[in-house]
Amino acid sequence: MSGLTSIMVETVSIYNAHQLAYLAVGLSVIYILAVRKYRYQRASSAETKYYQNGRPLSEMTVKEAHEVVRNLRELEFPFSMHLSMKLSLLKTGSIPTMAKLFVATRQLKDKNASKRAADTEIILNEVHDREPGSDSHLLGISRMNYLHARFRKAGKILDDDMLHTLGSAVLDIFQTIGSIEWRDLTNVEKCAIGVFHKALGDAMEIPFTHLPSQKDGWRDGTHFAEEIMDWTLKYERRVAEPTNATREIGRQLMNLATFHLPSALKPFGERMIASRVEGYVQESMGFRKPTSLHYTLMGVVFNVRKFILRYLSFPRPESKKVHMLSSSPDPVTGLYTANFWIAHPWYVKPTFSNRWGFKAILAWTTGGTSLTDGGLWRADGYDLRTIGPTAQETRGADEMEEIFADLKKQGYADGCPFHS
Repeated sequence: MSGLTSIMVETVSIYNAHQLAYLAVGLSVIYILAVRKYRYQRASSAETKYYQNGRPLSEMTVKEAHEVVRNLRELEFPFSMHLSMKLSLLKTGSIPTMAKLFVATRQLKDKNASKRAADTEIILNEVHDREPGSDSHLLGISRMNYLHARFRKAGKILDDDMLHTLGSAVLDIFQTIGSIEWRDLTNVEKCAIGVFHKALGDAMEIPFTHLPSQKDGWRDGTHFAEEIMDWTLKYERRVAEPTNATREIGRQLMNLATFHLPSALKPFGERMIASRVEGYVQESMGFRKPTSLHYTLMGVVFNVRKFILRYLSFPRPESKKVHMLSSSPDPVTGLYTANFWIAHPWYVKPTFSNRWGFKAILAWTTGGTSLTDGGLWRADGYDLRTIGPTAQETRGADEMEEIFADLKKQGYADGCPFHS
């Protein structure tokens, strides 16, 4: 009898195990199908929204383009969009004329480097994330133009360098998303990136004379993006070469990028970072050469990430948008704060999460800076009218207001930059 009972119990157990297995498989299939449905919904919605009235991409306005780009930065590809910005800034140092200027101004010396990097990224985030034509958006462009103006006038920043900086921003977005993300850019997104950066280039007074369609005009944002990316790659290959200045700037920028790594891991981290840029950039900036191991490891990491995001992860909800900057100024000080930091917490409000989040703990364990030193890192925030090199903080108020008023008068953010 006991033998029969044990057989019955075993049979029931096997039956239950099979049921559980079928249930697990069924739930897994339902989950994967649900992910598939919602994962692409946002991209499909953007395409439908634009095409529903039968409009051609050539009529996309700057504000429409910005809505698409901001969606990429905050919801669809926040990691890749911000990584691409860092890569394009990093590669600026591979151009000898720019590297020579960085060395001459001493803004990337050890004591200034983290503030210079924070100021640059904040201005760029202001330009990319604020509503086109809004005061904060125009102030970001005005501050950028003011800081560049004297060097452009003196011939220390060439028009080619400015065009390369803009083109590198476009190129790195396309390359980064194309190589590591869970889906490719849609036609609407490609066009939007081109429209937004063409308008930004106009506002920065960058001449496009080197681009083939400068005289006859571009069909749409995608056409513009393709031409500026093609020119940028050719320009980099032609002028990027190792000099004392490029190697010095390369070392300083890599020190910032690996700041929070333990000393023993810095060489490995440098090679991993270097694997994300072209060989001629590695050579120009004097980076340690990545081996096949570094390229393979980087590929494995990003392919695993791509698989998880595409097949196993629901899209980022609206409530989890990535905001690099505070959405509004402090009501008392009128200053904005940053939600990120590179090496030191410049302009970061010392909230509980910023004090005890992952990056804060990592910084503390590697001997980095604590957010309790708020005064040192200007935790109260920044003013767009004064942000930048310390020597320029009290200068240029009149010039900036003049640039700001001119941009507002132009209404550069209204309409389409290709067709009036």
